Amino acid sequence: MSDLVYEIQGKVAWLRLSCPAQGNRLTPRLDQEIAAACQAIEEDEAVEIGVLTGAAHSFCEGLTQAANTAQKIREQFGSIQCVEALAAITKPTLAVLNGNAFGLGLELALACDLRLAVATARFSLPQISEQMIPFGGGTQRLPRVVGQAKALEIILTGKQLDAAEAYRIGLVSEVIATNDFLTRVDEVLSGLLGKGPIALRLGKEAVHKAMDLTLDQGVRLEEDLYALLQTTQDRAEGVESFLTRRKPRFTGR
Repeated sequence: MSDLVYEIQGKVAWLRLSCPAQGNRLTPRLDQEIAAACQAIEEDEAVEIGVLTGAAHSFCEGLTQAANTAQKIREQFGSIQCVEALAAITKPTLAVLNGNAFGLGLELALACDLRLAVATARFSLPQISEQMIPFGGGTQRLPRVVGQAKALEIILTGKQLDAAEAYRIGLVSEVIATNDFLTRVDEVLSGLLGKGPIALRLGKEAVHKAMDLTLDQGVRLEEDLYALLQTTQDRAEGVESFLTRRKPRFTGR
């Protein structure tokens, strides 16, 4: 039985970690399955958005408990592939944090573009307590999201954050009550799907690539991508729908 449920619903690809009895912890097989699913999302032209979530009431509580030392991690996993595979998707990605995200689970969430959290969720990078540091991009992505000082506090103390604190520091973009969670997730996805898929991808590209550029270089990149967008059918459709006051019909061309 697979540890990952991969499902296409319209233009959205859902990746659901499906071993809730173990806190949806990452195993070598699950690592490979997530990486393969991310590649499928990237290659499927009909998919516009990728969503990562967990089964039951947990998102992902880290690595399998058997992988509790650096040596065991190397022996079991070799190199973990799923986080960078998720980060490499050029389409918008959404982490639906239906429960706790610890260690590699939080690093998976950080590799997504948007993070929606249920109010009961908790977050941490506890590796320092095991004489390790985050190794799934956490030391690099977390400072870019919450700033250097707060990232150092989270990483060096291994402290656990509740959803309200995660929202206050910008780790998650929205905290949602349990009873409203699925409805609100659907609303966010509907809003994204109402936008042009090319504009979404180029907007994501502009932000991510600019992190490694100077301000001047980033502005030039933005100008180039803006000019590229003007050549698309979707841009013409956006103008036409605005002028005629109707809902746009974007095709991704």
